[in-house]
Amino acid sequence: MMLFTPIKTPVGPAAWLVVLLVAWAAADETIYAKLGVEVTLKPKPGSVTDATKSITWKVGSDLAMVLDDGFLTSYRHFKARGHLNNRTGEMTITNLTYEDSQVYTTEIDGAVINHTISLHVISPVPVPTITSSCSLDASTCTLTCEGNTTRAGPVTYTWMFDSVVVPHDTATYIIKEHSSDVKEFKCKMKNPLGEETSKTFNIFEHAVESGPKISTGVTVFVILLVAVVVLVIVHRLKAGEFFFNKSSFPWQGDFWRNTRGQIPVDSNGSTSPPPEVPAEEGLLKD
Repeated sequence: MMLFTPIKTPVGPAAWLVVLLVAWAAADETIYAKLGVEVTLKPKPGSVTDATKSITWKVGSDLAMVLDDGFLTSYRHFKARGHLNNRTGEMTITNLTYEDSQVYTTEIDGAVINHTISLHVISPVPVPTITSSCSLDASTCTLTCEGNTTRAGPVTYTWMFDSVVVPHDTATYIIKEHSSDVKEFKCKMKNPLGEETSKTFNIFEHAVESGPKISTGVTVFVILLVAVVVLVIVHRLKAGEFFFNKSSFPWQGDFWRNTRGQIPVDSNGSTSPPPEVPAEEGLLKD
């Protein structure tokens, strides 16, 4: 009869580290849920059995729902939006709000279970749009993957150049003149709930569109400036003096008439001779 001695494998620090990591992974759980829907939180596997008498769910340090010998007690908003499965111990929260983003724990038959659930209620990512901002000489352009990501985090970004995914994971991307022959760009936003992709963005089309905007503004300014100068010259020729020497306004007839040297007209229609100049003043002028 042959006897086999089992081989004893030494348990070193690395093995213990693996055990601790596995235990830590089993102890903590992170759940992302969509605003307005429902989520079901599950107790640690194997913690609830047919012999279980009481199940307690806590949110932070506060009681949420307690099942004790078949009697269920719900607290605060869990009275209307909470449901506890007395067989599995699962707790369902309906019509989720951002305030439901909390840390949840369980106690089974009075014993605290080493299982923490971090619930994050977030919004879906929007359909992004790409905008561009180029330098004056158009040597560099910054592309931005835009969209309202408030309460949608964590959000990751992906860029696609001519339908090829590139290793760039930020919301902005800087391209330089002659740096590549890429014509079309797309960006993608992604969070734990899903992802959305932008429409195709053609940098050359937008560069052509954005270029004339500057020249158009300059052209309009020059045209308006020329029009003002021409108007001033025309007024000077017709009125015999510059507009700032006139006492009337543009909507009054005298503003456009040459009134220099004319005898003023009284309100009753009669003309008044120019005032006489005293002899002494006349001599002084001579």
